[in-house]
Amino acid sequence: MTTSYIKEKVQELKAQKKIDRANEEAERLAKEEALAERKKLSDERIAMKQAVIDSGEVFINTSTPVVEETTSVVKETKKEVKKATKKTVKTAVTKVAPKKKGRPKGSKNKK
Repeated sequence: MTTSYIKEKVQELKAQKKIDRANEEAERLAKEEALAERKKLSDERIAMKQAVIDSGEVFINTSTPVVEETTSVVKETKKEVKKATKKTVKTAVTKVAPKKKGRPKGSKNKK
């Protein structure tokens, strides 16, 4: 036989589970709507680019900035990173205290 407080707890858990499922469904629908909106915008951009290409013009993508890195800058940053790691390694090394000699505290053998 189950008692009334156990039955109440089971009913509360079932109600909470229904609420959780409803929240999960709402989140899933919101994610699907966001993905659909992103896909729509992407399709519009692709259609615009294709229209420009079909008309015979050359499409120039201005939405992404062009970044050029020189090898000397990359080498300098690598050197700086190596120096910084060496400094941190040196500061991270600490001395370990020597172990105490003698018998353990819990031992009963006395000399």
